[in-house]
Amino acid sequence: MRSILCPVDNSPTLDDRVETALSLARAVGGHVTFQIATPFAQLALWEPFGGAALSADAINNVRIGDEQLASDLDARLAPQDVAFDVVVVDEGRIEGIASASRFTDIVVTSLEDPTLEEIGLGMRVPVLAVPKGVPLLTFDHPVVVAWDGGHEGAAALRASLPLLHLASAVHLLTVREKSDDFPAAEAASYLSRHDIHAECHETERNDTISASIEAFAREQGAGLIVMGLFGKSRLRELLLGGVSRALLDRSTIPLLLAH
Repeated sequence: MRSILCPVDNSPTLDDRVETALSLARAVGGHVTFQIATPFAQLALWEPFGGAALSADAINNVRIGDEQLASDLDARLAPQDVAFDVVVVDEGRIEGIASASRFTDIVVTSLEDPTLEEIGLGMRVPVLAVPKGVPLLTFDHPVVVAWDGGHEGAAALRASLPLLHLASAVHLLTVREKSDDFPAAEAASYLSRHDIHAECHETERNDTISASIEAFAREQGAGLIVMGLFGKSRLRELLLGGVSRALLDRSTIPLLLAH
């Protein structure tokens, strides 16, 4: 998990992403690429409502803004004890992440990122998403793995191994609703082969599954919830499973997502 990608822009969640990415890099001895993505070529061809294409001056102003953000980040991060680079790419946000993800171990973003679902469902790397105003600065708190026995949960479990090694405790939580294809005991056995001792828990569904998961995580003082992301992208319409959608919408605890 040493190659970290952090898409950045001037949104209110910029600091959350940056500080989380830096903290993760310190924890694992990693390198962060801060990526600013704007599709200038597409902007030049875009004609809103059939009107005139964006002027060269307007596009140039966007480019200047990106370069200023890159310069500001460079100056801000220079004193940090973390290896990093800041890149500006002439691609859309999703396309830029997809291109970089070939050599990326994890993407750091925000739960408020409007492209989070596309990133989580479309990329073959795990995504660490933090709530607004709640950057993940330490990785030694307990971790809760939402376990339902599915392939998506197993993918998230495998992707989270480097962070589970840093956690003070690991809890495998099953909210009883459907049969397990892969019992939690087998997941715990898998983790034990990686020198991670996990406790298995089962709980009845008292409210929604997402509420049950979050309530349990709060009881454990968890700093992170690991979960599989269910759904698929069909054209530009995204269909997420109910638990995935609810946790993305409501969680006040950072999520590690894998599809």
